[in-house]
Amino acid sequence: MNIKKLLIVIIFIIFVLGVGFALYWVFFRTSSLNISVEENFNAGEIPNINVGNLNIVNSNVNDPDSLPWQQYIKDQVSEIAIGGLTAVNKLTDAKVKGMITSTQGLQYYDSEKQQFFRINENGDIETLSDKKFYGVEKVNWANNASKAILEYPDGSNVLYNFQTGKQVTLPIELEDFSFNTVGNQIVAKWMGDHEDNNWLVAANDDGSGMRLLEPLDDREHTVDMQFSPDNQVAALHYKYVDAQRQEVYPIGLHKENFKSFVVNGAGFTSQWSPGGDLLLYSVYNENTNYGPNLWVTKGRTSELGDIKVSLNVATWPEKCTFAGEDTLYCAVPQGLPRGAGFYPEIADEFSDNFYTIDLNSGIKTLLASPVGEGGSYTAFNLFTSPDGSILYFTDKSTGQLQSIRLK
Repeated sequence: MNIKKLLIVIIFIIFVLGVGFALYWVFFRTSSLNISVEENFNAGEIPNINVGNLNIVNSNVNDPDSLPWQQYIKDQVSEIAIGGLTAVNKLTDAKVKGMITSTQGLQYYDSEKQQFFRINENGDIETLSDKKFYGVEKVNWANNASKAILEYPDGSNVLYNFQTGKQVTLPIELEDFSFNTVGNQIVAKWMGDHEDNNWLVAANDDGSGMRLLEPLDDREHTVDMQFSPDNQVAALHYKYVDAQRQEVYPIGLHKENFKSFVVNGAGFTSQWSPGGDLLLYSVYNENTNYGPNLWVTKGRTSELGDIKVSLNVATWPEKCTFAGEDTLYCAVPQGLPRGAGFYPEIADEFSDNFYTIDLNSGIKTLLASPVGEGGSYTAFNLFTSPDGSILYFTDKSTGQLQSIRLK
């Protein structure tokens, strides 16, 4: 036999023996470690555990001697937001809609009582009107909170003045209303029976003097109806430049040729600051793992979009509220997964922490981790009281009005 072939055969035999020994060593050799095994242990059952000094909370909520879990951490919960666990106060048992702050307090619609209420400066709840409004779907307030356009599930729209009690029915084709700063003019979407008849329109608050501003066609979902505080911009329209950028076009009341600006991401959604100095917006892109990220840019019409600054906060403007021009309060979901920007509703499954953001310095400070009857919370519709002592919000899971103390 050829010597070379013989060597190959010998090497192959040694290799097979080595592999066999390795398999035996890993899988069949008896361990030399002394492992104590519970004699009565069966697969799928937990072995007996010796009694220790753990405090076990009785899960039987019907036991009068048992305590809610909140009682076990009550010493760690602050009544005022100072950056840790903070007590949440439930203000309503029913779902609320249409929250807005006025000089006289916080106003809202109670879906169960079918009425509007106000929380006054003393913290007392009082009726805003004795009149009942059945089945209101959406509330669009004027800035001074004296009147609102109420949208109903059947498409009907009613303007109601809470100071005078006057009521006006608006065309059923109108939706997504926004009042100007004074409150005497509105912009809305006119949705016709065909997309060629869809328009952005302006009118007096009672629906008179209506005029066409821009054709919407099939772009109604890319137009945000929100008057700028300086009353020059009626809406913002955005469209894709490419997969990672969108261009935002301000729409005026008189076919002005306002300068557009480009944002580095998709999913554009925005909110003006009260005085209009800033525009807060959120987009997502590859750099944020396609999760939301807050930005601010100059808000004055002549400067809109000139300077854009990332706040590096993973939330949406709908979960924030301004306190003046320099301070922002935001509910920030904990642990959003990659791609959350594509599906903002996924945030409803994650608990929020509250942060305050100094818009001059960009410094973010943990304000509160809310704790209450519902445990943790997912917040939206954030508002501060006129004196800045209370932060109001709606709990997404229940729709109930909640609050935490800031001072």
